[in-house]
Amino acid sequence: MEDVFAVIFIFGTPALIVLIVFGFRLLRYSQRQRSLRLAIEKGIDFSPLLAEEVAASLDSRRYVLYGLLWGLTGLLVGVGVTWAAIRHDIPPYVSMFGWIPAAVGVAYLIYYRWGVAQAKGSDSTAPSDPSLAVRHDGRE
Repeated sequence: MEDVFAVIFIFGTPALIVLIVFGFRLLRYSQRQRSLRLAIEKGIDFSPLLAEEVAASLDSRRYVLYGLLWGLTGLLVGVGVTWAAIRHDIPPYVSMFGWIPAAVGVAYLIYYRWGVAQAKGSDSTAPSDPSLAVRHDGRE
């Protein structure tokens, strides 16, 4: 019985954390859409903060940061778990769970590289409104 609770706890806790994070993102998104709808109905001009928020979300450099954080941390965790599995005669398939964060980091870096290649390949994806363009002068 304790084994069942341990498995539920091990797999349920991360799932619960992910559900909470996505729930708050959905709540923030729906509140933003409600505010925009009310502003349109009242004829109010959109605030410049909304344009800055859109520009910040278009910045793809954050994927490099995410990729490096996940990748380097995953590399350390993967090496540690693999070393512990070898030292304690644990089956080798257990050590692959330690390499999952490294794979997530590599996926972020591939996504960033793919996004940069897509942006350079076609200029039609550039935003038509210059207020929504990402600044590249070093300011955030």
